[in-house]
Amino acid sequence: MPRHAANPIDLHVHSWFSDGSQSPEGLVAAAVEVGVQVLGLTDHDTVAGVVAAVDAAARHGVRLIPGVEISTSLPLRLEPPERLPVHLLGYGYDPTDEELLDTLAFSARARDRRIRRIVARLRELGVPVDAERVFALAGTGSVGRPHVALALVEIGAAANVRDAFARFLGSGKPAYVRRPPVDTEATIELIRRAGGAPVLAHPDEFRDRDETGQPRAEPRYDDLERLLDRLVPAGLLGMEVDYGDYDATVRAALRAIAERRGLAATGGSDYHGLTVKPDRPLGMAPVPPAAVEELDAAIALAQRQRP
Repeated sequence: MPRHAANPIDLHVHSWFSDGSQSPEGLVAAAVEVGVQVLGLTDHDTVAGVVAAVDAAARHGVRLIPGVEISTSLPLRLEPPERLPVHLLGYGYDPTDEELLDTLAFSARARDRRIRRIVARLRELGVPVDAERVFALAGTGSVGRPHVALALVEIGAAANVRDAFARFLGSGKPAYVRRPPVDTEATIELIRRAGGAPVLAHPDEFRDRDETGQPRAEPRYDDLERLLDRLVPAGLLGMEVDYGDYDATVRAALRAIAERRGLAATGGSDYHGLTVKPDRPLGMAPVPPAAVEELDAAIALAQRQRP
């Protein structure tokens, strides 16, 4: 992996146990190579890579914060049914908590069914993707649309992963299949019962939009504020602020909201490996040391208040 100027803190990365391209040990080695000293492993809907990552981090002198990213949604209206996708990060949970593990296992089975439906739609469209090849690309990790995208690239049906999402797999595209609903507020409560700190992921997704449906150039967050009106009372303890390639204006607006709401302001690259998301190098986000302090405080609070 090419060396770049990395921030020493990255609290949002993925291994091949979800849809990243590297093993947990490989992630830690990559962190050492670019100078990341605090790493948050947040695989999608699984904690399978946490033990290996913690062991590798201890050998290399890197601090590893166990995390997980859970795909959830909130109902917007009953007729017609419509739900708002919300990604939650959980940090510092008890990795042996049976309720959490059972919920993640259910999500994994739902992912498998969803991917098979996506493959079936692609084949109906005349795109000969093989389901077993998609699952082979996922390996031992939780399967997801990026693995379908890689299979599309392999057979020449897409130029790259981004092209696969733009033409086939993104929301509203011909092969898109909705994920089964996992309630956001219930998931916050689940993370808290497991002793973890729930954090709202990539909140700029909730930037107010203009009359054409595009995010406003000047960030306004009335929609995000309404979402937080529900999630903070449910037990949300943090929100990503220094995420990915958010610019300084967005980060400042989000930080002000987090401070006003009493939420830990976290962040990270959302690194999946340069073969999956080449525009998201490890340590790209300017996460300050205060983010780790605030996250540690949120985890300590969650553990004190654990039922």
